[in-house]
Amino acid sequence: MDADSLPDFQLLPYSSQDPDSNGGESESLSPTSDNSITLNASSSWTYCGPLLTLEENSLPSSFHTWARATVNGSLLTPLFSFLAYVHEFLAANNLAHYWLTVRATQGSTEFDIPRWHTDDLFFSPLAKTKPQPKPKSSSISRKLKFTTRNYHTPPPQEQTQTHRRNNTQHATTPDYDALNPFIHPQPFQTQTQPQPKNAQIITPNSNPPDWKLCTTLLGPGTIFINEKRNLARSIQRTTKTAVQNENPGHICLSIRCVGCASAADAVRTRLATDLKSHQTVQSQQGECVFFRVGEEEGAVHSEPRSHGDRVFVNVVPGDERDLRCLMAKWGMEFPRAWCVGLPLQIEGEEVYRNVCEV
Repeated sequence: MDADSLPDFQLLPYSSQDPDSNGGESESLSPTSDNSITLNASSSWTYCGPLLTLEENSLPSSFHTWARATVNGSLLTPLFSFLAYVHEFLAANNLAHYWLTVRATQGSTEFDIPRWHTDDLFFSPLAKTKPQPKPKSSSISRKLKFTTRNYHTPPPQEQTQTHRRNNTQHATTPDYDALNPFIHPQPFQTQTQPQPKNAQIITPNSNPPDWKLCTTLLGPGTIFINEKRNLARSIQRTTKTAVQNENPGHICLSIRCVGCASAADAVRTRLATDLKSHQTVQSQQGECVFFRVGEEEGAVHSEPRSHGDRVFVNVVPGDERDLRCLMAKWGMEFPRAWCVGLPLQIEGEEVYRNVCEV
């Protein structure tokens, strides 16, 4: 299936049969009713590299470390079923690498209020700069050379006098002189509102993917706005801009201060009200979701209300160059697998640990 031909989001059915069952009776892969799987903790396992071999013994050891500490029961059958479909989908789009995350969360009230948003673009092509032709000598450039040559640092005995002369010129002629910045320095320009930093990974790939795939192996599926999707994106952009204008200086990409947390909560609360009447849809058993990212074309979605255990799988595709750049930005080797938030008992006290491997 060609990803370029798909809309901003689409539900895609995939086989619920164990890829290693050779046509035999399939196991239940329901994302909502599998009572044989429960969770010990909220944690995640992530892998970034070439497509995995879908055999238990071939998985990175950190996956087994994560699964033993987090999951009661086995996720391998439903996970392999989904990944088999993912591998076919990526191969059809000439991709052979991904950034894969399996996130396990125990029940909470965190998303009783939806968090409507579009995911940020992950990758940005490296801008190619065209070589600039060498400028021809002109009267302006000759004047610039002449004036700068006459304003080299003077000998020590003349510095005080020259400094005073320049100060006098600044006072009488405050305008910036583009030909001679030594005479009239460019005035300091302040911004009334800081600009958000770009979180995208710069990659030499000229056409990186702008979409992802996800599914839920246990618990409710992610919620997507299913009508007036352009309007939903417009409402999101307008709301974020309004809150940023009301909270100048608090536009962090990640929540690092109380001000930014308050601004994010304000956006969430307003969108929960403004988008309440929009029709929504959730993936069901044997379905995954293709959706685009970015504020302009991305699908508006939210984590579901979930008071029970949930296992969510997220796939960000890319070619090797994209994902090597991603790992390099984090100071990590490629390929890489790691898990975060594993529970560990030490002298009767529960602590958490992270495990990484190359």
